[in-house]
Amino acid sequence: MSQNIEKVAVLGAGVMGAQIAGHLANAGIPSYLFDINDEL
Repeated sequence: MSQNIEKVAVLGAGVMGAQIAGHLANAGIPSYLFDINDEL
């Protein structure tokens, strides 16, 4: 049984987290990027 990913939360907006969120967005998966600091 497979499940579709509808949305994803990425915790940490550093280099790796930003890249993961970018790849998810390019794949058409809505992603929410959270970081302890409000500035990006």
